[in-house]
Amino acid sequence: MKKYVYKPYSTLFPELFSKEKTRIEAILKEAFAIEHIGSTAIVGLGGKGIIDIGITVRKEHMDLASKQLQQLGYEYKPNFSTAQRFYFVIFLPDPEEGTRRYHIHLTYPESSEWKELIGFRDYLRDHPEAVEEYAALKKHAAEEANQMGDRYRKLKDPIFKKIHALMQKRA
Repeated sequence: MKKYVYKPYSTLFPELFSKEKTRIEAILKEAFAIEHIGSTAIVGLGGKGIIDIGITVRKEHMDLASKQLQQLGYEYKPNFSTAQRFYFVIFLPDPEEGTRRYHIHLTYPESSEWKELIGFRDYLRDHPEAVEEYAALKKHAAEEANQMGDRYRKLKDPIFKKIHALMQKRA
């Protein structure tokens, strides 16, 4: 299964997020926010089709929340985590693809990573022209990267820098 691909947006994405959010809320009582982030959170934006979920808890509850997410079957990925954000992966049954990849980005409300994740998503939701530009770049990156993650991310980096600069002007 190729990871670095460009698939069209599916109207199923919000439903998949909502279903998983409900499952997470049942065990993760200390969450302040559970948000749909990433490309599948932007109506009309295609991408890899991964359901990205951002979760905030108190900073001192990060380890407890990590254990609870692992009890739900999420695999903690320390090599992809940072000091501010813990990263998790799970593959769940999917009506369109058989199985679908889900990512969780666990952090705390004051973290700069949370502000960037939510800010980037909200900027795209408010700027359809940026969505079109990002979609074109993602398609190009998926074709050019030849399944090399570092190359894929490097090809997409200019749009992140551009949107983050525009977000700073807006703030």
